[in-house]
Amino acid sequence: MKKNIIIFKLLFILLLSPFFCKSQSQIVNGIDINGPKGFIKTDDLTWRNGNDIIQVLYLKQNKGDWSKEFFKQTCENGTRTTDFFSFEEFIFNGDEYHICYQIGKNKMVIGQVPVFVGEYTYVLSIGTNMLDYKSDQLNKSLTQVQFNMGYMINRILTY
Repeated sequence: MKKNIIIFKLLFILLLSPFFCKSQSQIVNGIDINGPKGFIKTDDLTWRNGNDIIQVLYLKQNKGDWSKEFFKQTCENGTRTTDFFSFEEFIFNGDEYHICYQIGKNKMVIGQVPVFVGEYTYVLSIGTNMLDYKSDQLNKSLTQVQFNMGYMINRILTY
């Protein structure tokens, strides 16, 4: 009898758990946004994996309203906790993207890139901590940021 009650409780929990589990993805303007494998959603449009972080900000502003020059100038100014590292242009799937790289006082390498979809701009902020690597810290951190950035750009454009 006790065995049946335990089995019933386990089945009940298993059947209801999908309703209480927090989803990893988040739908914004019809786009299913999710971090790469291993990342866990920790907040609104924020995913973490160890010291790696991905944040997405979106605003109703299309590509025609976006100023590359303003974005570059803002990047070069840094912030109170980050210093400018570089501003790069690259082609991904035939489209040109502008990336701002900054390095935080806490040794975080941060990349930001705007992604344009319809009338919205999605600004991706991707960071990783250089101290996670024993050698070639900057290059390995930049590679990690670029990998996560490529994943997120593709995710936003294709989902």
